Amino acid sequence: MKYLIYFIICFHFACTSGSKNGRHSLKMERIDEIVLQARDCTIVNPSNTWFIESDSGNYLFAYNHVEKNLHFIDFSDGSVASKVPLAYDGPNSVRGAMGFSLIGRDSIGITFAPPAIALINFKGEIIWKKEITDEYFDLTTLITTSYKPVLKIGNNLFGPQPFFMDHLGMAKSDILKQRLVFSLNFDSGEISWHDVFYNKNYWDRGKKPSDYSWDQRGKNIYIAPVYDHEVIIFDTHTMEVVDRKEVESQYIKNFRYANEIVDLETSLKMRLSHDMYGPIIYDRYRDVFYRFFTPGYEPEDELSFEELRPLGWSRPYSGVMVLDSSLNVIGEHLFDKFEILPASMFVGEKGLYLSMNNENHPDFDENHFRYRLVRFSIGD
Repeated sequence: MKYLIYFIICFHFACTSGSKNGRHSLKMERIDEIVLQARDCTIVNPSNTWFIESDSGNYLFAYNHVEKNLHFIDFSDGSVASKVPLAYDGPNSVRGAMGFSLIGRDSIGITFAPPAIALINFKGEIIWKKEITDEYFDLTTLITTSYKPVLKIGNNLFGPQPFFMDHLGMAKSDILKQRLVFSLNFDSGEISWHDVFYNKNYWDRGKKPSDYSWDQRGKNIYIAPVYDHEVIIFDTHTMEVVDRKEVESQYIKNFRYANEIVDLETSLKMRLSHDMYGPIIYDRYRDVFYRFFTPGYEPEDELSFEELRPLGWSRPYSGVMVLDSSLNVIGEHLFDKFEILPASMFVGEKGLYLSMNNENHPDFDENHFRYRLVRFSIGD
């Protein structure tokens, strides 16, 4: 007998018999597919995509790299419902922007190089902007995406800083100086750095690169490194790390190490051939987490740098772990080759949407957004 897990309805976790440590292999069933015509030079696989559900309809919020502004895209037909104009000169200039985060119904957070954070309204007007510095390291940039966005929790904005600023020059002991989270208090305007670090054993076997995704559940932020199994839980009330948990996929065993400078082609081959984790996403409707991952891939034939580049963005293989609210692994699913774009997915009230716009798939269509709602079943 099989117990069906409907992402669009509910989760049933009671039965764990017949599986080791309660972990199941998840089989995906296709429930619905959404195909939208791309308009106004919008690319169909933007790196930052937000899904908005409202009384007036559902929308995608994304940066348009051609027009260099922000679009609200109607999720029913792909039309551009509205645009947020961005200036690159003058008092409202966002020149140097390194990421946009939808903060609420009327404001957008921006991070910059040189390091700064700003808030703008939907007219593109800067409400305020503050420089960000770190007393221990010279920051060069602050990068945010939809999987490590600026988060508004209570009266604070929390920002990510996942990168080692001196990767080759720093020692292993410096890991416990490289703080990963800062906050800005709306009342005082004060910037604070918090004692959130990668694990002290992060470089035990060599210099793994640094990056993470994060998401919020209640008062806590869940920080999931790209190159480590551990998930760090940060309490935004106490401003402290309250737990760390190993959340290991059975498919992720071989992380990349960057112990020396190599050329771009070698770096791309190394990145492609090694395992890594993708976004961690909290599903507030079903109180579960999805942690995506991409196993390493070795091409059968020798490929040129230009042929390798699309594989670096639209990875051949990817999968997802389903975690309960305590980060226990319910099960895992490995997608077919080139089945999804492992950098674009989001949760809505109806379920989990996966982008089918992997540009290496034979059916890839640069003129349409394609998303799929999914259903999984647990094997005996």
